[in-house]
Amino acid sequence: MDVRLVGQTIILEDAQGKPIEEPLGDSTDLLGKILPAYDDRNFLCLRFIDRYGDTVFNYLQMETFLSEWQRLYSRVKSEAEKELLSRIEKLARRCQNERLYLKFYGD
Repeated sequence: MDVRLVGQTIILEDAQGKPIEEPLGDSTDLLGKILPAYDDRNFLCLRFIDRYGDTVFNYLQMETFLSEWQRLYSRVKSEAEKELLSRIEKLARRCQNERLYLKFYGD
């Protein structure tokens, strides 16, 4: 069964690629408005999230990921964007604590 939704989908998975909880969809591309550009060298991890391809982060990367993620809140322009960032942050923290994988599936 394909768990992808329309637009970008964020999923917390185990080492076998099995989803740990329901996928989080971003069908209106809110993340695309907030994420740094690929050439923004101020972001070591987040600039590599591919809106059209797939990007995988593991629990070892979460310390850097979460540090950068906190900086994204200053870019938020709506409550919906803030809520999306918060929900992804919760997945990232769970990824870090439970040694999982945070995957961003693009269009």
